[in-house]
Amino acid sequence: MKVFLDANVFFAAAGSPTGGSAFVLELAKRERIQIITVLYALVEAERNIQAKLGEKALDRHYQNLLEGKRKVQNIDNVSMKTATELETLLIRKDVPILLGAILSNADFLVTLDRKDFIDNKKLKEADLSFQIVIPGDFLKYYIKNT
Repeated sequence: MKVFLDANVFFAAAGSPTGGSAFVLELAKRERIQIITVLYALVEAERNIQAKLGEKALDRHYQNLLEGKRKVQNIDNVSMKTATELETLLIRKDVPILLGAILSNADFLVTLDRKDFIDNKKLKEADLSFQIVIPGDFLKYYIKNT
C-alpha cells in the first residue's frame, strides 16, 4: 500500500512519538506500507521541527527517516500548466503535495491539514485516484483491511 505523507505528518510524529502520525511511520519501518513524499515536504517538516520543537524532536525526525522505508517522488519535470491547473483546487503552497501524491500513484494522501485538504470541497469533487485522510482515519482503514 502506497501512502503519501504531507509535511505535517512528519512534524507531528517528531513531536509526539506515540501519536497516530508516529504509528503511520512505524508501519513503514516494519515494511507494512510504503511511505512516499516530496522533497518540498521533507524540507518544510525539517524547518518547522527545528524552529518549533527543538533538537530532540529533530533527532527523532531524522531517526524516523532513516528507519522508515520511504520514496521521494520527483516533481521537477511537471509542466507549469499542470501546476497552475492544480491551483484551481488548492492554494499554491500545497500544490507540490497534491502533485506528489498524484504522480506517485498513492493509495492515500495522509495529512493533518483539514482546511486545505480534508475539508476542501473542490478536492472531494476532483475524482482523485486516492483518498485524502488524517492519520487516525488511515490507521482505522489499515486495521480493518489488513
